Amino acid sequence: MKTIKRFFVLLAAPITGKRLIAVLDFPKDIDDFITFANGIHDSMLASPFFSSLGAKLATLFTNIGNLENMHTGLQTQPPTTTVAQRDAALLIVQNDLRTLKADVQTLADATPASAESIITAADMKVKKQGAINKQDFIVKNGLISGSALLIAKGIETPRSAHDWAMSPDAITWTALTPTIAATTVVSGLTKASIVKFRHRNILKDGPGDWSQPEELVIK
Repeated sequence: MKTIKRFFVLLAAPITGKRLIAVLDFPKDIDDFITFANGIHDSMLASPFFSSLGAKLATLFTNIGNLENMHTGLQTQPPTTTVAQRDAALLIVQNDLRTLKADVQTLADATPASAESIITAADMKVKKQGAINKQDFIVKNGLISGSALLIAKGIETPRSAHDWAMSPDAITWTALTPTIAATTVVSGLTKASIVKFRHRNILKDGPGDWSQPEELVIK
């Protein structure tokens, strides 16, 4: 009688890493902010990760130059520019940087293994998003059939607001009405359909990052 040997192969469960988030920490001092913005521009321009963003980086460079001119004009006697002009130029550069941060995040999410390298190559800070953050955004069926209750937890300040969006596939998103309250109800949803929702905080210096989508089967 032949002896049958049995071999058992242990398969390791895939390791799921934490999502790495690109963070912009704007300095409050204008001179420091200009140095900060130039640092991001120069770092991204020098990195092969961002070769497709040349046009946006060129726009950023031009707008930083305009901000420098507006700020310098305020230092002359008499001033040749106004605070309103300087602040308008500042906002343009801040929005340029927010747009680039979103591009950096897209690249980082597409290649998680290189996410930290991509973010640091842009001269941006890295924040780890742990599993606990999932509980910062809760989605559940509402009291009325065909409705969903969205609840955001986390940042709450007198000057904060909340952005919401929904999607059938996490690709095409429909914006929902922003709210001051950290909750909102979405009605008119199709029963038994699967809908994905996401949320982000809106602070005084602009919107934050979107949360990970939360899925709900509508009842």
